[in-house]
Parts: sequence; structure tokens; C-alpha cells
Amino acid sequence: MAGQAILGEMVLKDAISTATALSVETLVASHARMVFRIAYSVLRNHHDAEDAAQECFLRVVKHRERLHKIRNPKTWLARVAWTTALDKRRAARATASLQDEALGEPMLRPHHAKTARAGDPMLRPHHAKTARAGDPMLRPHHAKTARAGDPMETLADPAPGADEQLAQKQMQRLLERLIAGLPDALRLPLELSTVQELNSTEIGEVLDIPEASVRTRLYRARAQLKEKLAAVLEAKPHD
Repeated sequence: MAGQAILGEMVLKDAISTATALSVETLVASHARMVFRIAYSVLRNHHDAEDAAQECFLRVVKHRERLHKIRNPKTWLARVAWTTALDKRRAARATASLQDEALGEPMLRPHHAKTARAGDPMLRPHHAKTARAGDPMLRPHHAKTARAGDPMETLADPAPGADEQLAQKQMQRLLERLIAGLPDALRLPLELSTVQELNSTEIGEVLDIPEASVRTRLYRARAQLKEKLAAVLEAKPHD
């Protein structure tokens, strides 16, 4: 993983204590996938998320001497990943604005997302439609935390037939597309809850919002998701 490569090149070069090096390596090895997924949830682009993950691990190395003081390393690392991804997104938008200004285009365009260049990672409203198989955001991790009756719940047949497997994949893609269409304020807590499996307290620490607000947003996100899913299924022609 990128984080482990960084550790090999930087942590050991800096000749920090063995105990500190091991604690950093353990933190990275345990949560490298979480860091990437959080970065991806913000940036919605594989390459950008990998860059952000590397930058996150560099920040961890920079503050390695503080690790023993951190109460919840997982939540702290998630917060670092979150802020790193936001910084990268802001930098990308600032660069795009400067490029537009250099070309004589207005800094503020009323429908920026609609006129965005193809391939812009932040301005694709329906990225899930073109996602490739194996996309980290499209793996079925929702069933672990789903409640009975929740549309995030998937079938748990240990050996589903071909038709059932196809139906599950189609439902998974549909759910991911509907989740992607939620407002960021609702989508991000939902993804942190269902994909990263963080609890309300941890999500609040990552997003820097009260735990009560997290619960409210999760409730609204699931309610909107259920409505959207019901509308799509109702609109589908019956066999």
C-alpha cells in the first residue's frame, strides 16, 4: 500500500524510536483501506484518492510523536484523511478557477457542474453510472450494518444462484447511484456509517459536527434513499 511505502522511505529514514515506528505502521496497516475510501468519498476519483491517501500518511508521520496521546487513533486518522481530501479538493477547484481566469472565463459560472469538462472528478453528478467493476465505492459492504427493512440491506443467501447474483449486483449499482445523488451533507455521513462502519460519535468527530446532527442526517439520508428507491422500483415496468 502507499502508506506502507511512505513508512519505508520516511519513517525509518528519520530513525524514530522502534516503538513509534511500529505504532505508525500498525495504524497504517490497520486502516489504509479506510483512509482511501474516505478520500474517495470526497474526491470521487481513484487517482486523486490515492494521492490524498499518501498525503494523509505523510501527515501521520509528521505528527507521529503525538500518537501516544491520541484517545482514538482510528477516528483521528479518519479525521486526518477527511481534512486532507478536503484540502485537495479545494486546491483542485482553486487551480481550475485560475485556469478559467487565465482563459478569460468568468470565475463564477451559474451552472458550473453542467458545463464541466469531461473527466473532472468533482463535477460529475452521475459518476456511479460510469464506474468500473471493482470500484472501491461499489463493493457490497452495506449489509453488515443494515437494519431489517432498510434498503441498504442485501440478501444474505450463502450460495445465491446466477439470477440472484445478477439481481444483487443490479440493486447494488442502483443504491450506489441513488446514494451518489444525495446532498453531500447527507451522503457523507451515510457513507461513513455504511462503508466505513463508523458510529455516530466517530462520524461527528470526523465531520466536526455534533453527534445529534449526525443522527439527524443519517435519518434524513436513509429516508430520502428509501423514497428514491421506491420511486425507481415503482417506475420499472413489471414482467
